[in-house]
Amino acid sequence: MKVLIIIAMTVLATTAFAQDITCLDKLMPTSRFSGLHQLSKEEWQESAELSLDTESAKLAIKTLTQSKLFCKPTEVVLRMEPVCALTIADLPQSLTCFVFTNLGYFTITRDNGKSTNFIFSKDKKFADPKTN
Repeated sequence: MKVLIIIAMTVLATTAFAQDITCLDKLMPTSRFSGLHQLSKEEWQESAELSLDTESAKLAIKTLTQSKLFCKPTEVVLRMEPVCALTIADLPQSLTCFVFTNLGYFTITRDNGKSTNFIFSKDKKFADPKTN
């Protein structure tokens, strides 16, 4: 019986603590200006494609924030369509997407291992005024 009570209290404490953690806290776990994240090819079925486009960039953000970081769907809102472009002509690995959201912006790239890499940067003009 004591074990059940301890387990129940642990679950309640964890749930209460998890509710206080925002998506921004998960995107930037340390007090830096940017946070690094990655989706491996096992974590994201779309990673079979080497290149990114606006639709796959949107899906990548959704997969990272909702499936991996467990953010609420309303916490990260796109402010405009993702912009994707080659940094170096004729080099598919140089394709980079910029995704602007209500919390800041993401830079998304793919590596040769087909992992999707994210750099999230908090930008004051995108941030909630209460957190500034």
